[in-house]
Amino acid sequence: KLHGHLFRKTIEKAGINRFLISFANIREQNSWVHDDEPEKATIKAIDQINMAIEQVKLLEPLDVQYANVIPATLIIGGGIAGIKASLVIADAGYKVYLVERDLTIGGRMALFDKTFPTLDCSICILGPLMLEIKDHPYIELLTYSEVESVEGYVGNFNVKVKKNPRYVNEETCVGCFNLCRDVCPIEVEDTFFPRKAIDIVYPQAIPLYPNILEEYCIGCKACAQACDRDAIDFEQKSETIEFNVGTIIAATGLKPFDPSLLGEFNYQR
Repeated sequence: KLHGHLFRKTIEKAGINRFLISFANIREQNSWVHDDEPEKATIKAIDQINMAIEQVKLLEPLDVQYANVIPATLIIGGGIAGIKASLVIADAGYKVYLVERDLTIGGRMALFDKTFPTLDCSICILGPLMLEIKDHPYIELLTYSEVESVEGYVGNFNVKVKKNPRYVNEETCVGCFNLCRDVCPIEVEDTFFPRKAIDIVYPQAIPLYPNILEEYCIGCKACAQACDRDAIDFEQKSETIEFNVGTIIAATGLKPFDPSLLGEFNYQR
């Protein structure tokens, strides 16, 4: 990756097809890792060079191909990685579709108190970036959504995204969330803080729309009666959103992993 482009340009100047090249990396893959066994390293280096020679004998000339690329990007995952990638691309003037399966962007970082190594407040760092996502003219944010299918090829992908129902009309809701939440009689205790059957994930959520938790809602419709914007919609259905992009970035985040499953790490031994 570091020197490949230089080597290809060099052989092109000599009139050789740029793809008729094979690399024998006797530095990182040999001398640096076997500096305590120079004799064996020399034998290995000879083998590496011979293998590269035999490989290049089998190569055939190739032509550089060009294709039209749709100037838009799908980014899957609205954590800190997806947020930063979205802003970099959108700030360069390209359309971004940011798809997040949860109700808000922010990912796990938004749930941490502090970040390593400076121990700065997580949401203090992340909050302004989340607001940039919401307000950016080149970013279309699709939360509570999942990619259903991707068809096509690099430069021209057709994407279908399933947007799940919040049972709240995002066009009319202004994000006050207190009116509907306060009248809800159902309390949900199995989250980070006490919640209602209609609520937001946390106060800094983006977008700041409440959602109805189907598994807890009893259908009393007290929230609908309290909402002065008529934003509660119990008939809301999932919808499929279709668009085309040229590139896709998977920034699906992280989750805790049990390292004892990998014996080579000798975890807790």
